[in-house]
Amino acid sequence: MVRKFCLALAVAASALAISASAWADITILVPSSSEGDGLRAAADDYSKMKGTKVEVVQAPYANVFEQGANAGATKSGVFDIILMDDPWIPFFAENGHLEDLTPYFKNAGLEGPDNDFLSKSLAICRNPYNTGPYVCLPYVGNAQMFFYDSAKYKEAGVEAPKTWDDVLKASKTLTEGGGGRYFGYVFRGGQGNPVVADFMPIFWSYGADMFNADRTKVTIDTPEAAAAMKTFMALRDVSPKGVESYNANEVGTALAAGTAASSINWPNWVATFEDPSQSKMVGKISYSPIPAGTEPGSSEIGHWTMGIMAAAKNKQEAFDFMVWATTAEQIKISAERGNPPVRTSVFTDAELTKQEQFRHYPVLMEAIQASTPRPRHPKWPEIENAFGIELSKAVAGTITPEEALKNSQAAVEQITGLK
Repeated sequence: MVRKFCLALAVAASALAISASAWADITILVPSSSEGDGLRAAADDYSKMKGTKVEVVQAPYANVFEQGANAGATKSGVFDIILMDDPWIPFFAENGHLEDLTPYFKNAGLEGPDNDFLSKSLAICRNPYNTGPYVCLPYVGNAQMFFYDSAKYKEAGVEAPKTWDDVLKASKTLTEGGGGRYFGYVFRGGQGNPVVADFMPIFWSYGADMFNADRTKVTIDTPEAAAAMKTFMALRDVSPKGVESYNANEVGTALAAGTAASSINWPNWVATFEDPSQSKMVGKISYSPIPAGTEPGSSEIGHWTMGIMAAAKNKQEAFDFMVWATTAEQIKISAERGNPPVRTSVFTDAELTKQEQFRHYPVLMEAIQASTPRPRHPKWPEIENAFGIELSKAVAGTITPEEALKNSQAAVEQITGLK
Protein backbone atom coordinates (compact mmCIF):
# COMPACT_ATOMS: atom_id res chain seq x y z
CA MET A 1 0.00 0.00 0.00
CA VAL A 2 2.81 2.46 0.95
CA ARG A 3 4.72 1.65 -2.23
CA LYS A 4 1.60 2.23 -4.36
CA PHE A 5 0.97 5.52 -2.58
CA CYS A 6 4.57 6.70 -3.15
CA LEU A 7 4.34 5.68 -6.81
CA ALA A 8 1.09 7.61 -7.14
CA LEU A 9 2.76 10.68 -5.63
CA ALA A 10 5.68 10.41 -8.05
CA VAL A 11 3.34 10.07 -11.03
CA ALA A 12 1.29 13.03 -9.83
CA ALA A 13 4.42 15.15 -9.33
CA SER A 14 5.64 14.28 -12.83
CA ALA A 15 2.24 15.15 -14.29
CA LEU A 16 2.26 18.50 -12.51
CA ALA A 17 5.78 19.21 -13.77
CA ILE A 18 4.81 18.36 -17.36
CA SER A 19 1.71 20.56 -17.08
CA ALA A 20 3.78 23.43 -15.66
CA SER A 21 6.46 23.17 -18.33
CA ALA A 22 3.82 23.43 -21.05
CA TRP A 23 3.13 27.08 -20.23
CA ALA A 24 6.38 28.21 -18.57
CA ASP A 25 9.40 29.71 -20.32
CA ILE A 26 11.61 28.05 -17.68
CA THR A 27 10.76 25.19 -15.33
CA ILE A 28 13.05 24.66 -12.33
CA LEU A 29 13.18 21.56 -10.10
CA VAL A 30 14.15 22.33 -6.49
CA PRO A 31 14.02 20.62 -3.06
CA SER A 32 11.25 21.30 -0.54
CA SER A 33 13.60 23.13 1.83
CA SER A 34 15.00 26.56 2.56
CA GLU A 35 17.30 26.23 -0.46
CA GLY A 36 14.34 25.62 -2.74
CA ASP A 37 12.28 28.34 -1.06
CA GLY A 38 15.05 30.84 -1.71
CA LEU A 39 15.29 30.02 -5.40
CA ARG A 40 11.50 30.08 -5.75
CA ALA A 41 11.47 33.61 -4.31
CA ALA A 42 14.22 34.61 -6.74
CA ALA A 43 12.23 33.12 -9.62
CA ASP A 44 9.23 35.26 -8.63
CA ASP A 45 11.44 38.35 -8.66
CA TYR A 46 12.83 37.42 -12.08
CA SER A 47 9.36 36.86 -13.53
CA LYS A 48 8.19 40.29 -12.40
CA MET A 49 11.34 41.99 -13.67
CA LYS A 50 11.71 40.21 -17.03
CA GLY A 51 8.19 39.08 -17.79
CA THR A 52 9.57 35.57 -18.16
CA LYS A 53 7.25 32.80 -17.03
CA VAL A 54 9.19 30.77 -14.46
CA GLU A 55 7.62 27.73 -12.83
CA VAL A 56 9.28 26.17 -9.77
CA VAL A 57 8.50 22.53 -8.99
CA GLN A 58 9.37 21.54 -5.41
CA ALA A 59 9.85 17.95 -4.21
CA PRO A 60 11.42 16.18 -1.20
CA TYR A 61 15.21 15.77 -1.32
CA ALA A 62 15.28 12.17 -2.64
CA ASN A 63 12.50 12.88 -5.14
CA VAL A 64 14.44 15.77 -6.67
CA PHE A 65 17.20 13.31 -7.56
CA GLU A 66 14.72 10.73 -8.85
CA GLN A 67 12.68 13.16 -10.94
CA GLY A 68 15.81 14.78 -12.34
CA ALA A 69 17.36 11.41 -13.20
CA ASN A 70 14.14 10.27 -14.86
CA ALA A 71 13.86 13.48 -16.88
CA GLY A 72 17.48 13.11 -17.96
CA ALA A 73 17.14 9.46 -18.94
CA THR A 74 13.92 9.98 -20.91
CA LYS A 75 15.08 13.30 -22.40
CA SER A 76 11.63 14.63 -21.62
CA GLY A 77 12.69 18.27 -21.39
CA VAL A 78 10.21 18.71 -18.53
CA PHE A 79 12.79 20.64 -16.50
CA ASP A 80 15.10 23.36 -17.78
CA ILE A 81 17.08 23.81 -14.55
CA ILE A 82 17.71 21.47 -11.63
CA LEU A 83 18.94 22.64 -8.22
CA MET A 84 21.35 19.84 -7.27
CA ASP A 85 23.11 18.77 -4.11
CA ASP A 86 26.75 18.82 -5.19
CA PRO A 87 27.46 15.06 -4.77
CA TRP A 88 24.85 14.43 -7.48
CA ILE A 89 26.89 16.31 -10.08
CA PRO A 90 28.99 13.33 -11.31
CA PHE A 91 25.85 11.22 -11.81
CA PHE A 92 24.05 13.89 -13.82
CA ALA A 93 27.13 15.02 -15.74
CA GLU A 94 28.56 11.61 -16.58
CA ASN A 95 25.18 10.28 -17.69
CA GLY A 96 24.85 13.18 -20.13
CA HIS A 97 21.97 14.84 -18.29
CA LEU A 98 23.66 18.26 -17.89
CA GLU A 99 24.53 20.91 -20.44
CA ASP A 100 28.16 22.03 -20.78
CA LEU A 101 28.06 25.75 -19.95
CA THR A 102 31.25 26.64 -21.87
CA PRO A 103 29.57 27.82 -25.10
CA TYR A 104 27.06 29.92 -23.17
CA PHE A 105 29.84 31.75 -21.36
CA LYS A 106 31.69 32.27 -24.64
CA ASN A 107 28.56 33.65 -26.32
CA ALA A 108 28.32 36.11 -23.43
CA GLY A 109 31.94 37.13 -23.93
CA LEU A 110 33.06 35.45 -20.71
CA GLU A 111 35.66 32.82 -19.87
CA GLY A 112 33.52 31.52 -17.05
CA PRO A 113 32.18 32.64 -13.65
CA ASP A 114 33.86 35.70 -12.13
CA ASN A 115 36.46 35.41 -9.37
CA ASP A 116 34.21 36.83 -6.65
CA PHE A 117 32.93 33.26 -6.21
CA LEU A 118 34.88 31.24 -3.65
CA SER A 119 37.33 28.93 -5.41
CA LYS A 120 35.96 25.80 -3.68
CA SER A 121 32.44 26.84 -4.66
CA LEU A 122 33.50 26.91 -8.30
CA ALA A 123 35.59 23.73 -8.12
CA ILE A 124 32.58 21.54 -7.39
CA CYS A 125 30.73 22.97 -10.41
CA ARG A 126 33.25 21.48 -12.83
CA ASN A 127 33.25 17.86 -13.91
CA PRO A 128 35.77 16.30 -13.48
CA TYR A 129 36.18 18.15 -10.19
CA ASN A 130 38.07 21.44 -10.52
CA THR A 131 39.42 20.58 -14.00
CA GLY A 132 36.54 19.89 -16.37
CA PRO A 133 34.03 22.25 -17.95
CA TYR A 134 31.44 24.05 -15.85
CA VAL A 135 28.19 22.09 -15.77
CA CYS A 136 26.46 24.17 -13.08
CA LEU A 137 26.75 27.34 -11.00
CA PRO A 138 26.93 27.54 -7.18
CA TYR A 139 23.90 28.98 -5.41
CA VAL A 140 23.83 27.93 -1.73
CA GLY A 141 27.17 27.84 0.13
CA ASN A 142 26.81 24.99 2.59
CA ALA A 143 29.78 23.51 4.40
CA GLN A 144 29.96 22.02 7.87
CA MET A 145 31.24 23.90 10.89
CA PHE A 146 31.95 22.87 14.46
CA PHE A 147 29.30 24.20 16.87
CA TYR A 148 30.04 24.37 20.60
CA ASP A 149 28.92 25.98 23.84
CA SER A 150 32.00 28.05 24.61
CA ALA A 151 31.05 28.66 28.26
CA LYS A 152 30.65 24.92 28.94
CA TYR A 153 33.90 24.14 27.12
CA LYS A 154 35.73 26.69 29.28
CA GLU A 155 34.28 25.05 32.38
CA ALA A 156 35.74 21.78 31.09
CA GLY A 157 39.17 23.36 30.61
CA VAL A 158 39.10 23.88 26.81
CA GLU A 159 39.12 27.47 25.58
CA ALA A 160 38.62 26.76 21.88
CA PRO A 161 38.77 23.24 20.45
CA LYS A 162 41.51 22.94 17.86
CA THR A 163 41.77 19.15 17.72
CA TRP A 164 39.51 16.13 18.23
CA ASP A 165 41.51 15.40 21.38
CA ASP A 166 40.36 18.80 22.70
CA VAL A 167 36.76 17.91 21.84
CA LEU A 168 37.01 14.54 23.56
CA LYS A 169 38.61 16.06 26.66
CA ALA A 170 35.82 18.62 27.07
CA SER A 171 33.04 16.24 26.07
CA LYS A 172 34.10 13.51 28.48
CA THR A 173 34.22 15.96 31.40
CA LEU A 174 30.82 17.46 30.52
CA THR A 175 29.10 14.11 29.99
CA GLU A 176 30.47 12.66 33.21
CA GLY A 177 29.17 15.69 35.09
CA GLY A 178 25.85 15.72 33.26
CA GLY A 179 24.21 12.89 35.13
CA GLY A 180 22.56 11.50 32.01
CA ARG A 181 20.80 14.81 31.34
CA TYR A 182 23.63 16.72 29.67
CA PHE A 183 26.16 15.50 27.11
CA GLY A 184 29.42 16.83 25.74
CA TYR A 185 28.72 15.81 22.16
CA VAL A 186 25.90 14.73 19.86
CA PHE A 187 25.92 13.48 16.28
CA ARG A 188 23.77 11.98 13.56
CA GLY A 189 24.12 8.21 13.63
CA GLY A 190 21.18 7.26 11.41
CA GLN A 191 21.87 4.95 8.48
CA GLY A 192 22.89 6.37 5.11
CA ASN A 193 23.54 10.07 4.61
CA PRO A 194 23.21 11.19 8.28
CA VAL A 195 26.01 9.11 9.80
CA VAL A 196 28.26 9.40 6.73
CA ALA A 197 27.98 13.19 6.73
CA ASP A 198 29.03 13.37 10.38
CA PHE A 199 31.81 10.82 9.99
CA MET A 200 33.53 12.06 6.82
CA PRO A 201 35.13 15.19 8.39
CA ILE A 202 36.64 12.98 11.10
CA PHE A 203 37.66 10.40 8.47
CA TRP A 204 39.50 13.07 6.48
CA SER A 205 41.08 14.66 9.56
CA TYR A 206 43.00 11.43 10.20
CA GLY A 207 44.33 11.26 6.64
CA ALA A 208 41.78 8.69 5.44
CA ASP A 209 39.94 8.75 2.13
CA MET A 210 37.51 6.46 0.38
CA PHE A 211 39.61 6.07 -2.78
CA ASN A 212 43.25 6.50 -3.69
CA ALA A 213 44.37 9.62 -5.54
CA ASP A 214 43.53 8.39 -9.05
CA ARG A 215 40.29 6.68 -7.98
CA THR A 216 41.46 3.23 -9.00
CA LYS A 217 41.31 1.59 -5.57
CA VAL A 218 38.94 1.59 -2.58
CA THR A 219 40.83 2.60 0.59
CA ILE A 220 38.26 2.45 3.40
CA ASP A 221 39.80 -0.33 5.49
CA THR A 222 43.10 1.35 6.41
CA PRO A 223 45.02 2.29 9.58
CA GLU A 224 44.04 5.95 9.01
CA ALA A 225 40.36 5.01 8.85
CA ALA A 226 40.75 2.87 11.99
CA ALA A 227 42.14 5.91 13.84
CA ALA A 228 39.13 7.96 12.70
CA MET A 229 36.76 5.20 13.84
CA LYS A 230 38.42 5.13 17.26
CA THR A 231 37.65 8.84 17.70
CA PHE A 232 34.13 8.41 16.33
CA MET A 233 33.38 5.63 18.81
CA ALA A 234 34.81 7.74 21.64
CA LEU A 235 32.46 10.55 20.61
CA ARG A 236 29.58 8.07 20.64
CA ASP A 237 30.42 7.22 24.24
CA VAL A 238 30.00 10.85 25.33
CA SER A 239 26.80 11.35 23.28
CA PRO A 240 23.17 10.64 24.25
CA LYS A 241 22.01 7.04 24.13
CA GLY A 242 20.31 6.13 20.88
CA VAL A 243 22.38 8.35 18.56
CA GLU A 244 22.43 5.48 16.04
CA SER A 245 18.93 6.67 15.09
CA TYR A 246 19.59 10.42 15.31
CA ASN A 247 19.08 12.67 12.31
CA ALA A 248 19.42 16.43 11.90
CA ASN A 249 16.36 17.34 13.98
CA GLU A 250 17.48 15.36 17.03
CA VAL A 251 20.95 16.91 16.91
CA GLY A 252 19.60 20.42 16.35
CA THR A 253 17.08 20.05 19.16
CA ALA A 254 19.77 18.92 21.61
CA LEU A 255 21.96 21.93 20.84
CA ALA A 256 19.08 24.41 20.85
CA ALA A 257 17.75 23.05 24.15
CA GLY A 258 21.20 23.25 25.75
CA THR A 259 21.36 19.53 26.53
CA ALA A 260 24.46 18.89 24.40
CA ALA A 261 27.58 21.01 24.19
CA SER A 262 28.93 20.40 20.70
CA SER A 263 28.46 18.89 17.27
CA ILE A 264 29.38 19.07 13.62
CA ASN A 265 26.51 20.87 11.93
CA TRP A 266 25.36 22.73 8.82
CA PRO A 267 24.99 26.53 8.64
CA ASN A 268 21.22 26.45 8.06
CA TRP A 269 20.89 25.59 11.77
CA VAL A 270 22.39 28.92 12.83
CA ALA A 271 19.05 30.69 12.31
CA THR A 272 17.39 28.21 14.67
CA PHE A 273 20.05 28.54 17.37
CA GLU A 274 19.85 32.35 17.25
CA ASP A 275 16.04 32.46 17.37
CA PRO A 276 14.72 32.95 20.93
CA SER A 277 11.42 31.31 20.02
CA GLN A 278 13.25 28.07 19.14
CA SER A 279 16.45 28.12 21.19
CA LYS A 280 17.67 28.52 24.76
CA MET A 281 21.17 29.12 23.40
CA VAL A 282 20.83 32.46 21.61
CA GLY A 283 24.23 34.13 21.51
CA LYS A 284 25.84 31.27 23.43
CA ILE A 285 26.96 28.93 20.64
CA SER A 286 30.36 29.48 19.07
CA TYR A 287 31.35 28.42 15.58
CA SER A 288 34.73 27.16 14.44
CA PRO A 289 36.31 25.19 11.60
CA ILE A 290 36.39 21.40 11.86
CA PRO A 291 38.97 20.26 14.46
CA ALA A 292 42.16 18.52 13.37
CA GLY A 293 43.10 14.90 13.92
CA THR A 294 46.50 13.84 12.63
CA GLU A 295 45.82 16.14 9.66
CA PRO A 296 44.14 19.56 9.41
CA GLY A 297 40.37 19.44 9.80
CA SER A 298 38.22 19.60 6.69
CA SER A 299 34.49 20.20 6.34
CA GLU A 300 32.26 18.23 4.04
CA ILE A 301 31.11 20.71 1.41
CA GLY A 302 27.41 20.53 0.64
CA HIS A 303 26.62 23.25 -1.88
CA TRP A 304 23.40 23.48 -3.86
CA THR A 305 24.13 24.17 -7.50
CA MET A 306 22.06 25.03 -10.58
CA GLY A 307 22.55 23.13 -13.82
CA ILE A 308 20.78 23.16 -17.18
CA MET A 309 19.26 19.83 -18.19
CA ALA A 310 20.67 18.58 -21.50
CA ALA A 311 17.13 18.08 -22.86
CA ALA A 312 15.93 21.50 -21.68
CA LYS A 313 13.66 23.35 -24.11
CA ASN A 314 14.83 26.86 -23.21
CA LYS A 315 18.56 26.59 -22.57
CA GLN A 316 19.60 30.18 -23.25
CA GLU A 317 16.82 31.56 -21.07
CA ALA A 318 17.83 29.08 -18.38
CA PHE A 319 21.46 30.22 -18.57
CA ASP A 320 20.43 33.88 -18.40
CA PHE A 321 18.37 33.18 -15.29
CA MET A 322 21.21 31.26 -13.60
CA VAL A 323 23.71 34.04 -14.24
CA TRP A 324 21.26 36.63 -12.89
CA ALA A 325 20.39 34.54 -9.81
CA THR A 326 24.08 34.13 -8.90
CA THR A 327 25.11 37.79 -9.22
CA ALA A 328 26.48 39.39 -6.06
CA GLU A 329 23.27 41.40 -5.62
CA GLN A 330 21.03 38.34 -5.85
CA ILE A 331 23.29 36.14 -3.69
CA LYS A 332 23.08 38.82 -0.98
CA ILE A 333 19.28 38.78 -1.23
CA SER A 334 19.40 34.97 -1.05
CA ALA A 335 21.58 35.22 2.07
CA GLU A 336 19.07 37.58 3.70
CA ARG A 337 16.41 34.96 2.93
CA GLY A 338 18.43 32.37 4.85
CA ASN A 339 20.75 30.71 2.35
CA PRO A 340 24.53 30.81 2.94
CA PRO A 341 26.36 32.69 0.16
CA VAL A 342 28.98 31.57 -2.33
CA ARG A 343 30.65 34.93 -3.00
CA THR A 344 33.48 36.62 -1.10
CA SER A 345 31.81 40.04 -1.37
CA VAL A 346 28.69 38.74 0.39
CA PHE A 347 30.58 36.84 3.08
CA THR A 348 32.48 40.05 3.91
CA ASP A 349 29.57 42.48 3.50
CA ALA A 350 29.70 44.69 6.61
CA GLU A 351 25.94 45.29 6.48
CA LEU A 352 25.43 41.56 6.98
CA THR A 353 28.32 40.59 9.26
CA LYS A 354 27.41 43.20 11.88
CA GLN A 355 24.11 41.35 12.42
CA GLU A 356 24.01 38.57 15.01
CA GLN A 357 22.49 35.99 12.64
CA PHE A 358 25.43 36.40 10.25
CA ARG A 359 28.28 36.48 12.80
CA HIS A 360 29.34 32.98 11.69
CA TYR A 361 30.12 34.13 8.13
CA PRO A 362 33.92 34.48 8.58
CA VAL A 363 34.08 30.94 10.00
CA LEU A 364 31.82 29.54 7.28
CA MET A 365 33.89 31.14 4.53
CA GLU A 366 37.03 29.61 6.08
CA ALA A 367 35.26 26.24 6.36
CA ILE A 368 34.25 26.27 2.70
CA GLN A 369 37.79 27.09 1.60
CA ALA A 370 39.13 24.21 3.75
CA SER A 371 36.39 21.80 2.69
CA THR A 372 36.52 18.48 0.87
CA PRO A 373 33.89 17.23 -1.59
CA ARG A 374 32.30 13.88 -1.11
CA PRO A 375 33.94 11.33 -3.44
CA ARG A 376 33.15 12.38 -7.00
CA HIS A 377 31.65 9.15 -8.27
CA PRO A 378 28.46 8.71 -10.32
CA LYS A 379 27.35 5.97 -7.90
CA TRP A 380 27.87 8.10 -4.80
CA PRO A 381 24.25 7.79 -3.53
CA GLU A 382 24.61 3.99 -3.56
CA ILE A 383 28.09 4.15 -2.01
CA GLU A 384 26.94 6.51 0.73
CA ASN A 385 24.02 4.26 1.62
CA ALA A 386 26.20 1.15 1.90
CA PHE A 387 28.86 2.94 3.97
CA GLY A 388 26.19 4.50 6.18
CA ILE A 389 24.57 1.17 6.98
CA GLU A 390 27.84 -0.23 8.30
CA LEU A 391 28.77 2.92 10.23
CA SER A 392 25.38 3.03 11.92
CA LYS A 393 25.72 -0.62 12.96
CA ALA A 394 29.06 0.21 14.56
CA VAL A 395 27.50 3.15 16.41
CA ALA A 396 24.71 0.86 17.64
CA GLY A 397 27.29 -1.73 18.76
CA THR A 398 25.87 -4.58 16.65
CA ILE A 399 29.21 -4.92 14.83
CA THR A 400 32.71 -3.82 15.74
CA PRO A 401 34.36 -0.76 14.19
CA GLU A 402 36.81 -3.12 12.48
CA GLU A 403 33.94 -5.08 10.95
CA ALA A 404 32.29 -1.87 9.79
CA LEU A 405 35.40 -0.82 7.86
CA LYS A 406 35.94 -4.30 6.41
CA ASN A 407 32.29 -4.62 5.35
CA SER A 408 32.29 -1.12 3.85
CA GLN A 409 35.44 -1.86 1.88
CA ALA A 410 33.83 -4.96 0.37
CA ALA A 411 30.51 -3.24 -0.34
CA VAL A 412 32.08 -0.24 -2.10
CA GLU A 413 34.37 -2.51 -4.12
CA GLN A 414 31.32 -4.40 -5.31
CA ILE A 415 29.40 -1.21 -6.18
CA THR A 416 32.30 0.38 -8.08
CA GLY A 417 33.99 -2.70 -9.51
CA LEU A 418 37.27 -1.52 -7.95
CA LYS A 419 39.64 -3.34 -5.61
